[in-house]
Amino acid sequence: MAEKSNLAKWWGTLFLMGLIATCILYLFVREKPDPPITNDPPTASRSSPPPAPATLPGDALLAGYADPSSPPMDDLRKIQRVAAGYFSVIKDASRYPIGGNADLAAALRGENANREAFLSADHPVFAKDGTLTDRWGSPLIVHPEGWKQLELRSAGPDRIPYNSDDLVLSPQGIERSNPR
Repeated sequence: MAEKSNLAKWWGTLFLMGLIATCILYLFVREKPDPPITNDPPTASRSSPPPAPATLPGDALLAGYADPSSPPMDDLRKIQRVAAGYFSVIKDASRYPIGGNADLAAALRGENANREAFLSADHPVFAKDGTLTDRWGSPLIVHPEGWKQLELRSAGPDRIPYNSDDLVLSPQGIERSNPR
């Protein structure tokens, strides 16, 4: 009789543990209720970029851009850092290739595969037409030499590109003294 009593206790304990496990499993696995259906129109299109924070990463990297107390080559180095940040975040740029100034400027403003803005659209580096400019107001010449490899050129103080006062920064960060 004692064996039947122990066997009944064992089965009762096993049944109780199974019931507790089933309840716990139900609490974690159960389906969540669907949100209520509303007739409100969607608030934003899926294709529009998310709202930009007050200060974007590129804005911080370009702090002091075109500051007369800094060497002009520093401006190109700052743009190169922003571009490097862009390329480190955007892994699939095949839909938005960088072919020049306008493409790079658009990508930095958020027209890229991730829809992520790197620079505020009203940043002083942008001209009214949306292109990137140097400290003298001339459009930067962005020459892609390969994937993630951009040569940057400023027309210099005379604002005439491809002459002796141009500032040229290679994709490797080397200042080139002989303009091409």
